[in-house]
Amino acid sequence: MAEPRPPRQRQADLALSIRRARPAEAGRLTEIAFAAKAVWGYSPSFMARCRASLAVDPADILPRCFHLAEAADGEVLGFYGFKPEPDGIGLSHLFVQPAAIGRGVGRALWDHAVAEARRLGPDRLIVVSDPNAAGFYLRMGAESAGGRLSEVEPERVLPVFRLRL
Repeated sequence: MAEPRPPRQRQADLALSIRRARPAEAGRLTEIAFAAKAVWGYSPSFMARCRASLAVDPADILPRCFHLAEAADGEVLGFYGFKPEPDGIGLSHLFVQPAAIGRGVGRALWDHAVAEARRLGPDRLIVVSDPNAAGFYLRMGAESAGGRLSEVEPERVLPVFRLRL
C-alpha cells in the first residue's frame, strides 16, 4: 500500500516565498528535479539517462532566470527556469520536492513563471512536459500544442503546451 500524501495546504499555510536562485544552489535544484522525476516510478536505467537533461548548470541560473520556492525555514520546495524557444520562452524546468507535491507549490511556481515570462516580453510560454505532468499544465490553463521527441528516448513523444501571455 502506498504511503498517504500529506494533507493539502493552501499556499498561505506554507509561508512560501519565491526568489531568484543563485548559481551555488544548482546542485540542490538538480537533486529536486531528479527526485521529482523519480516520483513517476521510472526505471533506474531511464532515470540514469535523464540525469543530464535534469541537471541545472550553475552558469544557466542567472541568464535563464531560475527562481525557487522556499519555506519560511529556508527549505527549497521547488523551482523553475526558462530557456529560449523560437516562438516564445520555454519553461525548461518546473519541479517540486516530492514531500511538497500537492501543497500548492507547483501552482505558486507556475503563477510566478507566467508573471515573469510576461515581464520578459515574449507572447507565448512553451512547455515540453513529462507525460505524467500533462494534467497539471492543462489545469494551469495551458493549451495542448502537439508533441516533441524526447532527447532521452528518441522514440518517446513528449506533450507540448502553450500559454498565450
